[in-house]
Amino acid sequence: MNERMQDMTNSEVIELIDNVIFTIADTIQDGMFPEIGYYGSSKKNVEYIPESGYTPIDEKPSFLDGRKVKSAKTIASLVYGLTRFKEHLDQGLSMSLRDFYYMHKVKEVQNILKIDSQNETNRLINLCERILRLQGSSIPREEFGVVSSPKGTFYGDVTLTDLSGKKLRCDYAGEYGWFISSRPFEVKIHQLNIDAAIFVEKEAMARNLIELGIPEEMNIGVGALFGQPGRNMRAWIKRLSDNEVPILVLVDMSPWSLRIFSTIKSNSIELANIQGLAAPDTKLLGLTTDDFWSSDGILKDIEHTLEDMSKSDIRCAKQNQNIPAINKDPILKRENDMLLRKKRKGELEAFKAIGLPISELKTTYMEYIISKARKYDIKLGQ
Repeated sequence: MNERMQDMTNSEVIELIDNVIFTIADTIQDGMFPEIGYYGSSKKNVEYIPESGYTPIDEKPSFLDGRKVKSAKTIASLVYGLTRFKEHLDQGLSMSLRDFYYMHKVKEVQNILKIDSQNETNRLINLCERILRLQGSSIPREEFGVVSSPKGTFYGDVTLTDLSGKKLRCDYAGEYGWFISSRPFEVKIHQLNIDAAIFVEKEAMARNLIELGIPEEMNIGVGALFGQPGRNMRAWIKRLSDNEVPILVLVDMSPWSLRIFSTIKSNSIELANIQGLAAPDTKLLGLTTDDFWSSDGILKDIEHTLEDMSKSDIRCAKQNQNIPAINKDPILKRENDMLLRKKRKGELEAFKAIGLPISELKTTYMEYIISKARKYDIKLGQ
C-alpha cells in the first residue's frame, strides 16, 4: 500500500475533477441534496503495519450531507476549489496553499463562503485529496497543482533531471546541494553513485558535514531536513529507498526528534491516505540514549552537555507512548522510555562540545557514522 500510484497526467486529474463536479450538478438538477462520502484520518481508517508504516483501511466513511447548512457550505467550497484546480491545470500552473486561501478572498466568493482563515482552505485541500481517488488511492494535492515551497536539500553524487528539464548532479548544484523539488516523484534519476544517504535534522550539522568533505570521502549523500521534513523530502527519501539506497537518519536525542524519525519511516496517521511518504527500511543513526549512557557510548564523555527536558518535552514523550509508530517499534519505544526515565535530552550540536581541532572533529564525525551504520550491516568509508 505504500507504493505510490503511477504518475497521472493533467488530463486524467481534470477528468476526475469533472466527474465530481458533474455528479454534484446532476444530483442538484434531479432535485436532490448532494451527499459526498470520504474516508477520514481516524484510527478506524488507519492501520499501523511495522513493515510498511501507516496504511489506510477505509473501514468507516464520513459524509457531507447537503441537507445540513455546514455541509452545504463545504460542498459549495469544494466545487469552487475544484474549478480553481482545474483552471490552473489547464494553464499548466501550480499554486501554493497561501494562493488557494487568497482565491477565497475574491469579494463575491468571500461574501458567500465567508472563509475566515487559511486553516479552513487547508482543510478543504485535505478533503479534496480524500474525495479525488483512483482505484482506492487518494490523489495527492501535488497532482492537482497545490505544492509547498521546497523544503530540504540533498548533496551527493546523484544525477537527475528536475522538473525544469535540466540535468544536474546534486553535489554540483550549490553549497547545500539540490533543493528538493515539490514533486520529487516526477524527477528522473539517472545515476546513484552513493553507498548510503544520511538525513540530518539540523541544517547546521548537515552543512558542516558537506564543508568537511565527508560526502566525497565516505561516498554518501547528505540531506538537510530543516526540522520536521515536508512531504517533498519524505517522497524524495522514499525514491532513494526504493532504489536500494540505505537511509540513515541523524536527529537530536529528544521525544520530538523521535517523531521526526517515525514520520520518515512510517508516514503519519493524518497522511496515511497519501502513498509514497514512508520509507520503512530507514534506520536511526543517532543521537541515541546509548551514545551518552552506555559504558561504551561514543559520546559518554560529553554527557554533561545534556539538558533537562522541559514540561513540553515530557508531555511529548508521554504522548509518544500512544503513537503506534513509536510504541510498536522496539528501538523507538526503548529510546522514548529512557528519555522519560532520565528526563534529559541531547542535541546534535553536542559534537562541538568535544573541543577538538577541526581535523579531529571530522574524524569523530566519520567514526560515529561508520560505527553506527555498521550495527545495521551497512559498511561505509571502505
